[in-house]
Amino acid sequence: MLTPKKNDNIVSQKNGIMNNLKRFYLTFFVLISLNALQIKAQEKSDTEFKPYGNFNGTVFSNFHVQVNSPVYESAFEVQRAYFGYNYYMSENFTALLKLDIGSPNQTSQYDLLKRYAYFRNAGLIYKRNKLSLSFGLIDMFQFKIQENMWDHRYIYQSIQDLHKFGSSADLGVSASYKFNDFISTDFCVANGEGYNQLQTDNSYKSALGVSINPLKYIIIRLYADYTEKDEIQTTYSSFLGFDNNSNIKAGVEYSIKENYNFNKNQKLNGFSVYGLYRFNKLIEVFGRYDQLWSNTIDADPYQWNINKDGSAIIAGLQVSPIKNVRLALNYQDWVPYAKNIDNKYFMYLNLEYKF
Repeated sequence: MLTPKKNDNIVSQKNGIMNNLKRFYLTFFVLISLNALQIKAQEKSDTEFKPYGNFNGTVFSNFHVQVNSPVYESAFEVQRAYFGYNYYMSENFTALLKLDIGSPNQTSQYDLLKRYAYFRNAGLIYKRNKLSLSFGLIDMFQFKIQENMWDHRYIYQSIQDLHKFGSSADLGVSASYKFNDFISTDFCVANGEGYNQLQTDNSYKSALGVSINPLKYIIIRLYADYTEKDEIQTTYSSFLGFDNNSNIKAGVEYSIKENYNFNKNQKLNGFSVYGLYRFNKLIEVFGRYDQLWSNTIDADPYQWNINKDGSAIIAGLQVSPIKNVRLALNYQDWVPYAKNIDNKYFMYLNLEYKF
C-alpha cells in the first residue's frame, strides 16, 4: 500500500488554507458589493461625529449544594468575570477589548480553583447598513443566537459551548449581512483553537451560517464549519426558536461534530430544548433538558465518550430586583450514561450583575 509523502500532506494543507481564504474573499467581495448598492447619497451632517468609549463588566457567582452526596458538599464560587472597554471611533468603526477572568476549564480540581485572566475580545468592527465586518479576537456566530435565546449563561452554558462543539470567540475575520427581514447570513475564517488557545498549526476553520425568520416570532438557524488537519473535522447544527419579545422564549437545537478533536470516526451528538416564561419584569421561570451522546467505533462495545455522555435537567425561578441584576434559585442534575458513574444533583443560587 502506498502512503502519502510528508510533502504531499504539506501541499494538501496549503491547498486547504488557500481554498478557505478564497471562500472568504469571495464572500467578502459579494457582501461589499451588495452593501455599496444600498448606500444612498446623504447630505453631510452639520455636526461631526465625536469618538467616545465606555467601560463594562459582568460577573457570575453562585452558592451551591450537592444534595445526593454522602458528605455535605457546598461552596461559594465566582465562576467568571468579564471586564471590557468599547471605543466608538466613528459612525462605522468600533474597537473593543474584553478580559475574561475565570477557570481555564481543566479537569483537575486543583486547576479549577485557579483564576486566569486572558483576552476574550480584542478586535475591530465595521458596521454600515446591513453589513458587519470584524477582525481580530472576535465573537463567533456558531451558537450566539442559541445562547441569547437560552438567556441564562450565568447559570449554565449552552450545550455547544459546554461540550466544546465550538468556541464562543476566536482569532479570525468574519462578515455578516442581513439581506432583509427574512434572511441573513454570516461567514468566518478563524484559527479554530478558541480564544484561550494560541494557533499552533497552519489549519483554519471556515464556517457558514444562515438565519431565517419565516414569521415575526420564529427564527431558524442552520450552521456548518470545516477544519482540515490529519482528519477533516466538521460541525453541523440546527436551531428552531420562538421569541414573542414579551413573556415567552423557547428553543430546540441539535448539533453533530464529526471526527471530534480530529479523531477518525468519533462523532458527538448534542440535543437541547429550553424555555422561559416571564410573569413580569421581576419574576420568571425557566427550564432546560440536554442530551449528549457519542457513537461506537469498530468492535468497541462502548461509546468512545461514554464517561462524559449523559443528560441534564436545569429548572428554576429567577428574580430581577433591579435592571442588570438577576438572582436565580434552581435545580441542576447530570445523569451519566455510564453505569459505574454516580448521578449528580445540585441546588444552586446564582447571581449575575452587570455595569
